[in-house]
Amino acid sequence: MTSRNHVTRLFAAAEIHISESELDDSRPLAQQGFDSLDMVNLLFQIEQTYQVSISPEDASHLRSIRDLVDYIAAHGNAGATT
Repeated sequence: MTSRNHVTRLFAAAEIHISESELDDSRPLAQQGFDSLDMVNLLFQIEQTYQVSISPEDASHLRSIRDLVDYIAAHGNAGATT
C-alpha cells in the first residue's frame, strides 16, 4: 500500500528540499513552495519508482500529496515501493 511516507521519500530523489513536517497532505503543492520543475521531477520519480505512466492530463489533476498517493494506489505497481 502506498502511503504519504512513500511519496515524501521521493522528494530527495527529485531534489526537492522541504520539511515534511510542514506539508499539508490535502493542500496543493504549488501553495506549499513547489514550482513546476519540482512537480516534473517528482512525477518522474513516481513513474520510475511505481512503474506507472502519468499522462499530461492526469498530471494536471495531481495537485496534493493525497492526490499522488491515491493515484499511485489506483495505477501503480503494488509491488514497487521505495
